Amino acid sequence: MPYRLAIEDIESDRWLAWALDLPGCYAAAPTETDALAQAPAAIAAYLAWLAHHDPCLPLPPQHAIDTQLVETFRAHPSAADPDYLVNALFEDDRRPLGLGELALARRVLEWSHQELLALLQPLGASRLSQPIPGEVRGSLGGILEHVAGAENWYLGMLRLGLDRASLPAAPLAHLGRVRAHTLASWWALLGDTRITTCAGEGWSARKIVRRTLWHQRAHTAQIGRMLSAP
Repeated sequence: MPYRLAIEDIESDRWLAWALDLPGCYAAAPTETDALAQAPAAIAAYLAWLAHHDPCLPLPPQHAIDTQLVETFRAHPSAADPDYLVNALFEDDRRPLGLGELALARRVLEWSHQELLALLQPLGASRLSQPIPGEVRGSLGGILEHVAGAENWYLGMLRLGLDRASLPAAPLAHLGRVRAHTLASWWALLGDTRITTCAGEGWSARKIVRRTLWHQRAHTAQIGRMLSAP
């Protein structure tokens, strides 16, 4: 069976091809064509990543990875707020989450969080706050706060977010508090069929999980590149 893909231009000049049956798996590229072309390699890398973290997972073979595009979404400004870019609520996002896939999604988030901590824990607080030239969020700490803020905002789409005033100021502690809440709150998403809207954009339990995993893995990779650069 081919892996089902859904594709969207989630940001200007950035297309994501989502592997809908693999939580946290996606290919990113500047064009729609390139994102689709890179999807098989992204799926192979993702399966290898899962196997590295848990060799006992019942994973499919990685050879001859076939894909099938099932939906395309083009982002557009919200009619209610022109500064807000409306991203996809795919038809697949309307499916309620099952126990097995939710359990795997939580493990993917935990593994990605562990990888992020392994990158950052050797650094001191001064390194986290050190300005990074050209980085829109200012510093590593700013990126961590962005990840935590988006993750908490996603949960807020189904009224599960934390009060931001209650969160620690230190970036790692801030993210850790949100991440612990996310992992606990996700169990409440099991079987949830609600669809809510924000500025004309639809949200569901499955979309919250999809976006959270992408955001965490993308910024973990970004930070890894930053720290390994000469």
